[in-house]
Parts: sequence; structure tokens; C-alpha cells
Amino acid sequence: MKFVFILFLICVSTALTAQQQSDSQLAYTYYANKDYDKAAELFLQLYQRSKAAYYLDYHIICLINGKRYDEAEATLKKYLKTDDNNRDFLINLGYIYEQQGKIKKAEEYFAKAIKKLRPNNNDIQNLAYKFRNIREYEWAAKTYQKGRELLNNPQAYMLEMGENYMYERNYHAMFEQFMSALENNSGDLNTITSKLSFARTYDVNNNVDTVIKEQLQLLLKKPGYAPVFDELAIWFALQTGDYAKAFEHGIQLNRKVPGKLDVYLNIAREAVRSKQYAIALQAYDQVLQAGKENNNFFHIARKESLQCRYTTYETSGVTSEQYRKLAADCQNYLNESGYINSNVDIILLMADLYTTKLHLPDTANVILQKGENIRRLAPNVIYTLKSKRADVLAFMENPWEATILYTQIEKANPNNDIGYEAKLNKAHMAYYEGDLVWAKAQFDALKGSTSKLISNDAIRMSHFINTNYEDGADNHDLEKIARTEYLIYRNKYTESLTALDSLIQNGKPGIADYASLTKAKVLLSQNRLEDAQQLLEALRKNSAETYIQAEAIFKLAELKKRTQNNHQALELYRELVSDYSGSIYSIEAGKIYRELEKTMKN
Repeated sequence: MKFVFILFLICVSTALTAQQQSDSQLAYTYYANKDYDKAAELFLQLYQRSKAAYYLDYHIICLINGKRYDEAEATLKKYLKTDDNNRDFLINLGYIYEQQGKIKKAEEYFAKAIKKLRPNNNDIQNLAYKFRNIREYEWAAKTYQKGRELLNNPQAYMLEMGENYMYERNYHAMFEQFMSALENNSGDLNTITSKLSFARTYDVNNNVDTVIKEQLQLLLKKPGYAPVFDELAIWFALQTGDYAKAFEHGIQLNRKVPGKLDVYLNIAREAVRSKQYAIALQAYDQVLQAGKENNNFFHIARKESLQCRYTTYETSGVTSEQYRKLAADCQNYLNESGYINSNVDIILLMADLYTTKLHLPDTANVILQKGENIRRLAPNVIYTLKSKRADVLAFMENPWEATILYTQIEKANPNNDIGYEAKLNKAHMAYYEGDLVWAKAQFDALKGSTSKLISNDAIRMSHFINTNYEDGADNHDLEKIARTEYLIYRNKYTESLTALDSLIQNGKPGIADYASLTKAKVLLSQNRLEDAQQLLEALRKNSAETYIQAEAIFKLAELKKRTQNNHQALELYRELVSDYSGSIYSIEAGKIYRELEKTMKN
């Protein structure tokens, strides 16, 4: 009998628990749907059953949101008679009075809530949070100040106070609290920069940046300031795109605290992302000058500096001798560290160097074959190396073998970007060889590729062929531009420019404009910027082909950005977004526009 009775109690308890969970879910659903009357009733029943304070909180909140202030006030006063130390009740009652415009009465109850505080960190934090939750930031600050008194710790809650001032948009006070916290504990740097990032994100008027810049300058003028403030200055300089300033503070920091080489690495990487290669190389050099011994960043800095040099050379134009020196440095790096998984990026870089810059594709082919023989390579890495080898074969004017290799890669990767890229390259080979109809079919099949770059290239090429191909007619001009683009692919610039000039003068309008655009790209690759600009400006104004106008504007914007004419670049990106919204360049233009606008504001 005793067992049966216990079992009965368990069943009843389980049923009641299940009912309460069901009612609780329903109450929260009503609340989420702003059906406050039904939610209020259910929350009150749940509180009366369980005595869980959060149910009563929600009951009161529902009454307040439903503007049933008198009822909410009566309920709170009723429960305060039995629990006059309940700070939640006091705050809620104060909030009700505030909503009714009874400010003095509201402040009376807010003050009572603070007065009831005990020297307990959790209680202090919870009360301040509740004030912040109803946007009473001044009272939250008073709570933290009272907490400092109760805990007899004037340095308590500096981070919390700073965050509170941030929500209040009192950025001077925010920064002051954060700096005090940082001076007290340099380990708070990441937390503080995270909070400052949050403040910057939601500050549309750049007030946060103004405050940080002004106050940081004053702080850094103080003699003997702590090294952590150099780290903060580096962070802020990187946020605002001032890489030279970040590097300057990196030097100062390492004078005070030798061995902070990771700072240089971070500066270099951020500078590379923003195409500030000169600063990036200086930062990498600082890591390399520290030597190999006790330097965990030496090898990664050496590798990344090689990649950075290559990118710099491509964008600035250098002699063959400089490329040869870079190739030798890459080879030395591989000789020392070996043909291993982590060095595939250098192998790929060397393949490009020997093929397109030094015109030694056979050497590139050997290096890539060595790379393919590295043990335990991931399949996608193997196919990346094979794809690069196919590119080299194409460069060697061996399109047939290149196409065979692209086909193998495509079949082995039917549903990923490696396979799609191989198919795109195979389509380009067919286009170069004059097999225009088949090439267009391949480009069409790639329009929906998951990779935007592949998709956009496919759309562009398909549209170009479709616009200019005439069934059963002489497509001599189209075949000539295709052969010319193959010359460009193989860096035969002198021959290609002669052919392009002929097409510009004598080709059909669509082909002539495309030839002008292609010539502009060649001139850009040779750093003949003024000549390229003239062609692009003419196409922007005069081309009858919208897709050619759009690409010309995009290239012109890139040129302006490259030559630091950011205001002109901004206008061109804006033009693409507003006047060429259907173009494959409009989305990318919008993204660059926002980034550039933000950089210019900073």
C-alpha cells in the first residue's frame, strides 16, 4: 500500500509538472504575440502555484505593457506588504510611476531598491542589469557606485560602468571607465576592444571614434604610460585604416616589451587585406629581423612576406630581376622547410612566378609535379595543384593537354568549386580555339555556380558570345578576339595589342568596344594607367553595350582607388549601384562603396 501511495504521488507530481510546463509555454507564446491580457493571467497562476519570482515579474510586465498600471500597482503593493525587501517589486513599481509621469514617486522607489542592497556582487549586478533593462542608465550607475561603497572597493565595476555609459551614449565617461579598467588590469584589453567595437558599430555619427582619438592622444602624451595603451592605439589605428600609425605604435610597444612580435604579424595581415603592401612588408621585416631563435612567428612571417612581395610586384610593376630574386627566395624557403602540406601556397606562387613572370613554364610544371607527390595531401589540394598545372600547360600553348587535365578535374569534382572552375577553364580553352558554340554552352551551364566569381565570368562570356555570334555567318572578328585573348593569357602583350588595335579600328561595334575594354585591362596590367583611363572613360560615355559600360566603370573605379582618388572612386561605385543595378558588378560595387565610405570617414 505504501508503494502504491508513493507511486500515486509521483504520478500526480509528474502530471502537475507537465501541466505547469505546458501553461508556461503557452504564457510565453501569448507574451511573444503581445497578447498581454492572456499572458498576464497565466503568469499570475504560474506564480501562485510555484512561487517562482520570474513568473510574477512577467505578470507585472504584461500588465505594464497592456497599460493596466493601476492593477500592476495594486498587485505590487500587495506583494510588497509580505516582502518589502524585494528589489524587483520596487523597481517595477517605480517603472509604473515613471510611465505615468510620476517622476518623483518613481525615483523614490528606485532609491528604495538601491537602499535595500547588500554587499553581495550578484545582487549588485542583478539590480544594475534590471535598471539597464528599463533604460534607467543613471540609476544603474548609482547602483554600481553604491556597490563600490558596500564592497569597499572603489575600482569595482569599471567595465560595467563603462558599458552603462556606452548605452547612455556618454562616450567620454565610457572611455574614461574603460581606461581606468585597463590601467588596473591589462588583461581586460580584449574585452574592452570588443565593447568599443560594439559602440563603434552602432554609432552612425562617428562620435565614438572622435572621443577615442582625442582621449587616446591625451593619454599617450603622459610620461611613462603603460604599454597596454600602445596595444589599444594599435587596435584603434587598424580599425580606422591608419596602418602607418599602427606600425609606429608596434615599434614603441616592442621597445617597452621586447618580443611582442605577434603585433607586427597582425598589422601586416590587416595591411595586406587593405592592399597597403608597403606597411605590411615593413611589419613582416620586423618579425624577420628578430631572427629564428625563440621566434614562433619567423616562418609564417617569412612565408607571408614572400606572398606579399609577389602581390606588390604585380600591382606596382617591377623588373624581371626582382621576380628572379623573389623566385630564388621562394626556392630557398622550400629547400629549408621542404615540400610539405603547409607549403602548397608557396608552390602555387612559384608556379605563377616561373610561368607568367619569368616565362619558364617547364620549371613551373616540375615544381607542381613535386607538389602533387607530397604525402597525405587533401584531395582538394591535389586538384588545386593539378588545376594550376593545367593552367601552365595552357600557357605553354598546349590547350589540348590542358583541356584533358581540366576534364579529369571536373569529373572528379562534379559538385564543388574546384570542378566548376575546371569546367570554366575548359570553356575558355574552347573559346580560345574558336569553338564558340560549344564554349557558350559550357558558360551557360556555369551561370548558376555557387562561386560568384565563376558565375559572373560565365555570365559575362556567355553574353558576349551570344551578342556577337551570327549563326551561319562569318564570325571572323569574334574568332580573332578569342585568339587575341589567348595571346594575352600567355602574356604575349605586343602581339595582342596590335591585334586589339586592328579590331578597335575595323571590328563590328560590339567587338570593337570589347577590344577597347580588353586593351584597357592589358594596359592596367602594364601599369600604363593614363592610357587605360582614357579608354575606360571613352567606353563609359560612348559604348552602346550596357555590360561593357558597367565593366568599364568598375575598372575605372578600381583605377581611381588604386591611385588614391577615393572620392572619384566612390562616385563611380555609386553610379554602378544606382544606374547599373542589373549588372554583375553592382553587388560588389555596393560592398566596396560601403567599405570605402567608412574608411574615408575615419
